[in-house]
Amino acid sequence: MDPRLVVSKLISGQGSEIIPKGQHEALIVAEQAIGEGKTQLIGDIMPHLNEIESHIIQYRNAQLTNDADSAQKSLSTALDISRSKQHRDHLLEARIRMEWGILRASLGEFEQAGIDLKWALERIGAISEGHRWHGMALLNMATWHLNRGESGMALAMHSEISRHGPHLVEIVALSRRQAAEILIEKNHIFSALRNLWIAHHGFRQSNMEEAAVEAGLHWIDIGLTEVSVDAPEMNQAIEMATPRSAGEAKPRVWINPNDLIMMCDWINSRTDDTEAIAVLEDAYLALQS
Repeated sequence: MDPRLVVSKLISGQGSEIIPKGQHEALIVAEQAIGEGKTQLIGDIMPHLNEIESHIIQYRNAQLTNDADSAQKSLSTALDISRSKQHRDHLLEARIRMEWGILRASLGEFEQAGIDLKWALERIGAISEGHRWHGMALLNMATWHLNRGESGMALAMHSEISRHGPHLVEIVALSRRQAAEILIEKNHIFSALRNLWIAHHGFRQSNMEEAAVEAGLHWIDIGLTEVSVDAPEMNQAIEMATPRSAGEAKPRVWINPNDLIMMCDWINSRTDDTEAIAVLEDAYLALQS
């Protein structure tokens, strides 16, 4: 179920009967609509939500208006209902705890935020490993560690999101994009290149074109350090990648012109941004030299 597709169909005028009926799928569609700013669709989606999910959407609406008190009240109510005997829902309870963690972090309650985020991560992983909310929990936990200056722990969280599944492709892409930034700060540049490459192709596969362009441009910018026909093609480098032993030299930072041509041509047809064009021009010059 792709919530972006459902929202697109709703916008085009198709009736609410197209809203999926799988577990919590209507909630996922509602949150997608809010994320896209299509709040006019919420009225059509609300009848498909259960009581807990309705309070989560009220929480989202309170967030949009910066009403912190209403946001906390709606989230607390949703959590209480999710724990009740009549409406017990372990997955939603964990999702709500994740939201509490995010909310507490925004209020400066970092220690308690970490407790909520970790609890949610472990519970969702136990209930439904690979669920989109499991991926979100891992990304949030990684961000929490990074904000505390624990970049190694953040990378450990990202490493739990395998590009071979079971996580959604877009979750993998987001993870690799964030991991690349951490690796750059640690001066592990070739590892960052591999992660940017995976992110770029994951975004392409997920039809997240703007993110794919951005990740691709960053890959080009870093990769122009050295372009050589002797460099391994990126897919090969990814498949052959292994952890470095203590004291082992960092991999050489270089890219193959075949990869560079592919990346430049794909981006060139999809952007007219001045800065992007400048990066592409540098890349084409490097290919001619």
